[in-house]
Amino acid sequence: MLDFLAADRASIQALEAQIAALKTSIALLRAARTTVQQRLCSYKYPVLTLPNEIIAEIFLHSLSPGYPDAPPFLGARSPMRLTHICRQWRDIACDTPGLWRAIDLYPGRVNKLRNTCSLERTLSLAALWVSRSRHCPLSIRVGSHHDPLSILAPLIPHRDRWEHLTLTLKSTQPLSLIQGSLPLLKSFTIHFNSSISNDEVVNFHDTPLLSTVALDDFRIPHVSLPWSQLTSITLSWIYPEHCLSILRKTIHLERCILRLWIPDEDEPQNDFVDLVLPRLGTLEIDADDGVHVDLIQYLVAPALHSLRLPESFL
Repeated sequence: MLDFLAADRASIQALEAQIAALKTSIALLRAARTTVQQRLCSYKYPVLTLPNEIIAEIFLHSLSPGYPDAPPFLGARSPMRLTHICRQWRDIACDTPGLWRAIDLYPGRVNKLRNTCSLERTLSLAALWVSRSRHCPLSIRVGSHHDPLSILAPLIPHRDRWEHLTLTLKSTQPLSLIQGSLPLLKSFTIHFNSSISNDEVVNFHDTPLLSTVALDDFRIPHVSLPWSQLTSITLSWIYPEHCLSILRKTIHLERCILRLWIPDEDEPQNDFVDLVLPRLGTLEIDADDGVHVDLIQYLVAPALHSLRLPESFL
């Protein structure tokens, strides 16, 4: 029995020696880990050594699509993602107005956001973006919601900064809220997706920088614009007579896209007079199959270099 006791004592001594050796190894490993950690902590990633102005410029170029098209409110392509990386990036992103100046409140975008937050929260995000954009010109896109007035309402106080505006509406009522001075507006697109029952005409003549306009449907007469200063227009599904009455006013027009529409019960009118557009360089015309309007033979456009016509016009 004494032999067993002696063996156990020897075993304990051996185990204690192993434990001591392991403790020494652990201590050495911990010291090595501390050294490596200190080296990592002292390392500065190249991107973090860049001046804030350079990082902000990189952020702006990372947006896809670029201005005036708007990035999504949320997701990997949203500037909101930049505020979730680190405090430095958040401060830089929030202090870069150009990241927040394009706002898309089209139904598709809003419906996606409704999966994660309410419409009120969506409008709150829009207000946040407008606030962060500071004094930058804005690009706004609003769709035909059930209540477009509630969508436009928080944006109207910033109308002096609207540079690009796209609206899809069911009536001219929202337009009456924004008619008046739009000092920075350069491009204006209006889509009507339902019939208009009244004859109200909405005026947008106090737009000194407006140069590009896109309108659709035969309700175009409901919108009055400074046609003489425009250089680019797109008129979609418009009566030929309405088209001609507008083109006679566009003396500075350089680019024109027309999509003509003639009801089945109407006969195309051919009693046109010469239409002189001295600066027109690009003209594209589209029409329903079989529709022919004697428009080209009355057009005088000495600067024209690009022409696209439907087969029925040839």
